[in-house]
Amino acid sequence: MAQFTFTNNTYAGEALAGFMASTLLEADSVKRGLLTVINDVKSRKVILDVDDDVILQDPSGLFNDQGTTASQTESYLDPVIYEFMKQEQWDKLAQSWEAQSLKPGAFMDYEGIVDLSDFMVQRYLTKIQIANERLYWLGKASTKEATFTAAFPGLLPTISAASGVYKVGLGKAATSMAATAISALGVVTVSSTATLSDGDVVTITGVTGTSKDTTNGPPGIDVQGQSYFIQVLSATTFKLVRNYNEVNTRKPATFSSTSTAATVSYINASNVLDVLTGVYAQLDPADRSQEDFNLQIPFHVGYAYAQAQANKAVNVLNAFTDTKKMDYLGVPLQLMNHWQANTILGARSSNLFLGVDLLGDASELSTVYMKPYTNDNIVRMKARMKAAVNFKFANELFYLSA
Repeated sequence: MAQFTFTNNTYAGEALAGFMASTLLEADSVKRGLLTVINDVKSRKVILDVDDDVILQDPSGLFNDQGTTASQTESYLDPVIYEFMKQEQWDKLAQSWEAQSLKPGAFMDYEGIVDLSDFMVQRYLTKIQIANERLYWLGKASTKEATFTAAFPGLLPTISAASGVYKVGLGKAATSMAATAISALGVVTVSSTATLSDGDVVTITGVTGTSKDTTNGPPGIDVQGQSYFIQVLSATTFKLVRNYNEVNTRKPATFSSTSTAATVSYINASNVLDVLTGVYAQLDPADRSQEDFNLQIPFHVGYAYAQAQANKAVNVLNAFTDTKKMDYLGVPLQLMNHWQANTILGARSSNLFLGVDLLGDASELSTVYMKPYTNDNIVRMKARMKAAVNFKFANELFYLSA
């Protein structure tokens, strides 16, 4: 069993045995019950899928087997181990702790025990939870916090690539348009911006050219497949303001090179009702009627849906002040944090799995004050985590994306 080691030599510490559970299991989608958590996944976990037909036959005095063969397939949870490591100067950490411990406007000394281990862990807890949430859904390739070498494809890329999933695109006229240019300043030229508004989120695909997103420095990443908040500039142009994956850092988008063509896909207040109508009509009734079935949508689609409800509520008092209900014809809409833009997933929580190993040797947290050992006045924290994600029945999933 893993040992949660807290070595605190010159100040008091608290054994935070719940930290691993907090970072792995308090990710937003887990707290809302959108994933089925399987614990004690120490190595590859096999999830068996069994299906067969039912044939109703004529009565017979002798047993007559229906003659079908049960189809058995397997899916897997392959756990990946990854770590978070951080050190901080003790006096800087203590100073930060003291500043938070003082009452507003007070100049008195703090009272009580200096608990720097707990303080250091809580400083990074939320960001680790966000990183895990992104990792579960988007995979390592779209989670900039993930730099480990092991493969971790994430649920959405795995679902997108799987055969048997019911997939829908945004290629219709109401949800996409052709771009004829993307400048080095991120200005996109289209035939008309009449259906777009400031703050909409667009996804860029089908790029012809060499446009690069240099938000996090050169050489940058391809604009192909990226999503951006936009600002409408004119009747035929809009600017890519911020990469959707930078919603937490709030870094403005920067670019290099240009492109001569691309496809712009979007879900906004002008089309969200039509999109949800089409999605609802294509959902499998057997899945849609289950209590644990949800439509998972990114926050910007939820905002668009709320705006569309208010716009449709003609002569309704408080139409633009009341909170809007997030469901569509009885199907719950789950607003997803840190998710993929312009994407809708229809799934039962019992069909999506998160494997963890909370008490295994690969899950560990330690905080150590190094001065008694190396004479370095620093505090080190190291957290080791282990997780895996997958789904079971591909033909019970609905997936819409750009």
